[in-house]
Amino acid sequence: MTLEQRIRQLEQEADQIERVARLTEAVLAQLMKSSPPPAELEQVRHSLRSASDLLKHNERETSEQLARQAEEALHALRQWLAVADLGISPFFLRNYLEKNQPDRERQQTLIRYFFRKQPHAENDRDKLDYLLAAYFAPRDEPAFPSEQLPAAVQELFADLPPRELNPATEIMLHELTSLIARVEDFTDFDQMVHARMVERARALKINLGEDFYHPRILPTVIHFNVAFRQRFEKLFHEQLKIVRQGIRQQIEEAWALTRAIEAASEKVALPETQRAGLAASEGQFEEAFDAPVGRPLEAIHERLPIDRLLRRGQEPQKENELRGIITRLGRFLEKLPPQQAKAEKVVFLLRETKIELAPWEREAFRPAAAGTAPESVRAIQTALGVIAWMEEELARYKRTRDDRYLWKTHFDLLSYAVIRAVDLLKSIRGLVHEHAPAGEAAWFGPLLQTSLRLATTLNKIAPVFAEPA
Repeated sequence: MTLEQRIRQLEQEADQIERVARLTEAVLAQLMKSSPPPAELEQVRHSLRSASDLLKHNERETSEQLARQAEEALHALRQWLAVADLGISPFFLRNYLEKNQPDRERQQTLIRYFFRKQPHAENDRDKLDYLLAAYFAPRDEPAFPSEQLPAAVQELFADLPPRELNPATEIMLHELTSLIARVEDFTDFDQMVHARMVERARALKINLGEDFYHPRILPTVIHFNVAFRQRFEKLFHEQLKIVRQGIRQQIEEAWALTRAIEAASEKVALPETQRAGLAASEGQFEEAFDAPVGRPLEAIHERLPIDRLLRRGQEPQKENELRGIITRLGRFLEKLPPQQAKAEKVVFLLRETKIELAPWEREAFRPAAAGTAPESVRAIQTALGVIAWMEEELARYKRTRDDRYLWKTHFDLLSYAVIRAVDLLKSIRGLVHEHAPAGEAAWFGPLLQTSLRLATTLNKIAPVFAEPA
């Protein structure tokens, strides 16, 4: 390579590195305070222009010295970028790019950067995987025709020398192609989740090693990513629609249960001679909300839609979170100064919001109350925990609902909290009856107020489960 060609190549590399370095700086600025790149790119370009001019005037030695300095500066920049890449996860890069929408030229620069980078870090594969899918199949736009992908990828890397594929790679390429054929066969979200397609495709991509970066492999990788994403989102949104509908029905059931608790409370409060008029309506509620019997719903088709949408094993985690809120409530009230404890309302601060506690709600956390009415005060404590949990998750959901990846966690927790609230209302309904022990019966008024507050909070979060616009 002549010195002139070398200078021209360094100028092209400086332009490409500048685009990547500026983007990397912007991403790191959101993650942490980071040191700037080690070389000023404008100074590098100035050195290369001077080297080019000096070469034209036959001052070869000085020209070569400037080119060598520019090359060393670019090498330092490449090292800085490699270290910076380690601090930027594929998820954070994807999230940043989807929010900031880089133009096609910058997308190409990033693709070529991660493609040519040597040596490749483990997460470079995931970053390039996303970048190629986003480039050839932008969201809300028609995907690049799959039959034209090989030619388009070859054009993107046309300046690279050809290299042979490992024979074992051909087998893995065939397996990845067979996964693409399977994607269209899925007609139900549960089928797709239980087929573990993402894990299987990821294992193949990892096993490809450096051949993942081969221009012959990438069209198949892109084709799988796009086909899977389109099918996944279609089935996911169909399932999400079913979940929203199911949760709205749960909220309606919660209000029916609340009315049943109110009717039962009135019946217990009336003298025996005046109870006959309420018997018929009370009987209707009893019939409607008999406790379920039989074995747990274990078969996938028997599980509630929201239960299918969530991973197995999440319930204990959610229950632990609920117990944590109830424990924090108890500790807060235990340490409350006596003067503040006598106030009409006490504010309990959550991480994202706050709730007010009435005197009878605070009373439910006293050990003496638990000793005389363990079931009633436990129901009130749990209800306040569920209310605080819903308020907290609603605040988090509102903060993240426009984020493509963060809203779902809070949607899931709110969904679970609704189902938990309905189960709790069923338990409260079972507590309110005329043969209850005197200690429990003394809490029927607070239990009714708790039920009303719980149902009102469910109304507050109901818009989360309205059909999306």
